[in-house]
Amino acid sequence: MILRSVPARVGLLWVRFGFACLMRRPLQALLLVLVYFGLVAALQLVPVLGIPLSIAATQLTTLGFMQGARNIARGAPAWPGVFAQVLRAPPRRVRSMLLLCLVYAFALLLALGLSSLADGGALLRLFLFSAYPAKGALANGALGQAGLITLLVYLPVSMAFWFAPPLVAWWGMGVAQALFTSFIIVARNLGAFALYVAQWWGLFAATLILGSLAAAAMRLDSSSLLLELPLWLLLFAPFALSFQASVHSLLGEPDEGAAPGDRTRA
Repeated sequence: MILRSVPARVGLLWVRFGFACLMRRPLQALLLVLVYFGLVAALQLVPVLGIPLSIAATQLTTLGFMQGARNIARGAPAWPGVFAQVLRAPPRRVRSMLLLCLVYAFALLLALGLSSLADGGALLRLFLFSAYPAKGALANGALGQAGLITLLVYLPVSMAFWFAPPLVAWWGMGVAQALFTSFIIVARNLGAFALYVAQWWGLFAATLILGSLAAAAMRLDSSSLLLELPLWLLLFAPFALSFQASVHSLLGEPDEGAAPGDRTRA
């Protein structure tokens, strides 16, 4: 593994990689997205633990999208089975991935818990139980303050977890080492990540605006959600697949056989 530093402009190439993957295998890319949302919805149906389980599974699905993009870049299929490939890794790596999932869920819930200092737990209840916050929390700005606290706490968390799944599953690192290594790599390439995030934010915002304008032009009385949803699904596919571009750019490729499923392409 080689830890690289790249110019900020490379972040824009990561975005382009995601769209290139979508164009090369559109059906498989969209199936990955649909299966991902289906898995999240199914997990959230589990009583009490549904939301924490769906949060924890994010690390596995992130790795699945990375493996899918890696397959597409190599001309191999990227069917939804990539989400389960990590389970065919050596037992030690599987255990480390499951531990990583638990640590991620704890970290995100901790960030939401700290936001309770500002809003008395309104944001946390909204996230976990879909409990709409009281009018007071909206009127006095407490919910906005809670959101800001969550964002500030989550930023270093996201830096630590960005590369953690492939570092654990493909390079065989322990959880603590993977989190530390990921944080350092992202910190060394903040310019590239800033441009990467800014471009995706702009694209998703533009989709929202276009959907609203289209609904207004068609004089739809209902929400523009029906127009926006297909666009968001089309945009989410290259977004999720673009994760792998940063891995390849900053870490290189693991040894053949290190990544689960590489030897069993369909």
